[in-house]
Amino acid sequence: MAKGKKTGEVKIYGDIYSFGYNSGASFIERFEDARKGADEINVHLHTDGGDVIEGTLIYNHIKSCDIPVNVYIDGVCCSMGTVVMMAAKRVYMCENSYLMVHAPQGGCYGTASAMEKVAKGLRGMEKNFKKIYAAKTGRNEKEVEELLDGDNWFTAQEAMDAKLIDGIVEPIATDVTPISAEELKMQTPTALYNRFSACLKEGMQEEDRAFSNNHKKQSEMDKEGLIKKFGLTGVTAQSSDQEIEDAIQAKLDAEKQRADNAENREKAAEEKQITDAVEAAFNGSKITAEEKAVYMAIGKKNGFEALNTVLKGMKPAPSLVSATRGGNVGGTATGARAEWTWEQWQKEDPRGLEKMSKEEPEKFKAIYEGTFK
Repeated sequence: MAKGKKTGEVKIYGDIYSFGYNSGASFIERFEDARKGADEINVHLHTDGGDVIEGTLIYNHIKSCDIPVNVYIDGVCCSMGTVVMMAAKRVYMCENSYLMVHAPQGGCYGTASAMEKVAKGLRGMEKNFKKIYAAKTGRNEKEVEELLDGDNWFTAQEAMDAKLIDGIVEPIATDVTPISAEELKMQTPTALYNRFSACLKEGMQEEDRAFSNNHKKQSEMDKEGLIKKFGLTGVTAQSSDQEIEDAIQAKLDAEKQRADNAENREKAAEEKQITDAVEAAFNGSKITAEEKAVYMAIGKKNGFEALNTVLKGMKPAPSLVSATRGGNVGGTATGARAEWTWEQWQKEDPRGLEKMSKEEPEKFKAIYEGTFK
């Protein structure tokens, strides 16, 4: 008589974070327990998403499993949850469950440089998401970009049509009130998660149930924490998720604008320093009117400090009388030679260029950098 197939079972009910019941480490431990002696594993999902790093750890562990893994979406599967489900061999949705796909999100408080680093990280995560969704749906990465533009909700049938899942099964949360397509667009992941959680409690393990009971409170505590962390005004812990998100975005936009303004002021101040230094060198007869543009370019490329070092070491050019009497002074010349480029010096008077490098090193450096930098 043939041996019956043994199926292991593990759940992710709740947020995926680096702490608690649904951390990567906790999931892997539960997954490995379910895997012992099993021929296949069913992973049941009801999550509004969570941490990308922890979710990626879970995804990789499922993906590397040497026995078939199936994912069943019992309620909602949002954000990072939809990436986790892509690791399974086959994905099934309950007839009344929902998916929500969007690009990875995040933010920071700080300088423009800090924000740019966060943006770079998010772009890297988004690129990885595209590859995962493309592999499942059979589309190319360009074609799946629309999946990551905004919050994209799917009913079970819509997810099936989009090839995000492999099949539709009977509902588990049978008491959930259906919502229209228009209402679905207005839902937040947390709100829809809570709607299903009340109906899924009977099938939850004790740890799942405790997590679900605390989910709403945890969400409110998060709101209070975000309000304090970002110094938000005009919102409270009773505000909607979208209102909190909008307030944070407004705060981040304001901080970025302040950082940009500060950076622009610094640039303007340095440009003025460069202009003043070049004018002072001209008024002090260190450079000619024709050389102004050269030294302005040196300042803009290398900064005020570098320009100032060059100009400080320069001596005033000799008077017309001195030039007439002596021709060359200190290895250089006034008149036409003041406008000579590096190439002209090498061609017309290489020895004069060599003498300049020894007797007027700063001017020699300025001509060199004006040509090669």
